[in-house]
This record gives sequence, structure tokens and C-alpha cells, in this order.
Amino acid sequence: MRYLALDFETGNASRLSACALGVSIFEDNTLVAEQTTLIKPPAQVGKFHWGNVRVNHIKESMVADAPAFDEVWQGAIAELAEGSVLVCHNAMFDTAVLCACLAYYHLPVPECRYVCTVKVAQRVWPQLQNHKLDTVSQALGIELNHHEAGSDARAAGLILQAALRETASADADELAEKIGMRLGRISCMGTVPCSIAKEFQGGKAVRSTQSHV
Repeated sequence: MRYLALDFETGNASRLSACALGVSIFEDNTLVAEQTTLIKPPAQVGKFHWGNVRVNHIKESMVADAPAFDEVWQGAIAELAEGSVLVCHNAMFDTAVLCACLAYYHLPVPECRYVCTVKVAQRVWPQLQNHKLDTVSQALGIELNHHEAGSDARAAGLILQAALRETASADADELAEKIGMRLGRISCMGTVPCSIAKEFQGGKAVRSTQSHV
């Protein structure tokens, strides 16, 4: 199974303000490639917010000559995303940024599933004080330069790999079954969120008898 770990950094509250993308590719549970790229957001998103700059240290001047999202995404990354399992820490944010940018540039939406490593960590290591990326990374001995897109993407991928080992799961599908999680899905038909069962007893998810769309 191929996993494509992603992390976006943004310049302000707009989902179109992606200013950096980190990608780590895992094949057969092995990290095989990495890429980090600065991105120049569309002019319409406005000025970078000081709060975002304080967190990710990316200033507008740093992306003035950077490629736009469509240049970064098209080609190898788009091809790899198709059919992969995307891996993000707080996937609701990163998948929202991805879908917003794809829509803005009229790019095809990849048919893929995704997993949120926040939800994975909550199930696999419930004893942690919290399940922020830096907390989980420190607990697992994962080196992290927090809010640097490439480092965050790699950490998310390594957290998933650690969870697979911890639960003796062969892949994300088996892990999801064991911890009561449904993988999210992205397609041209829309997005289905990554979710966890409300009830989870004795290491097994208690499924509702009601149908879900």
C-alpha cells in the first residue's frame, strides 16, 4: 500500500493561502521519497497574517518567486496521489486546503482515501497528555521541526507507521478495523471525512445498526 503524507502551511485563514507543501511517500511501509516546496498563493487571498508567519516563519517575500499550487501539484505528486492513502495530522485542515486549491486551479480531484493521524494517535496512544503533532512525535522519538511542511509531513507518515507496528496491522485498512476508524475519501463526487466509532469497547468498535450515507 502506498501512503502519501501531506502537510500544508498557509499564509492566512484562507484555504487558498497555501504557502508550502511537504510530501513524504511511503511504499510498503518504507519512506522512499520526500519533497518540500514553497508556494505562491493567488493574489486574491490577501496579505499574510502575522499569526501564521509567527508559527511557520514563511513571509510573503519568501514566496514571491515560488511556483503557484498548480505547478507544484501537477505531475509526479498528482500521479502519486491517485489511488494512494493520504496521511495528514489533522486531516480535516489539510484535505480542505488541498480541495480548495484543486478547485481554484480547475485541477482533477484524485480518487484516494485518507487517514488522520490525530484520530489514530487518540486510539492507539490514549494515555498521552494530548495528541498534537509535537506531543505524539516526542513520545514516539520522531525528530520534528514543527510547522516546517516537510518535517510535519514526514512525522505524520512515521506516526502512522508506528501505529501499524503497535497494533500489528498490515495496512491502514486493518488498522482502521482494529481501532474503530473509517478512512476518509476524496473524489470528484466530494469528500467523506475520516471518522472514529463513537463507541469502542474491549479493543473493538461497536457499530451502529443504522445505515450511513
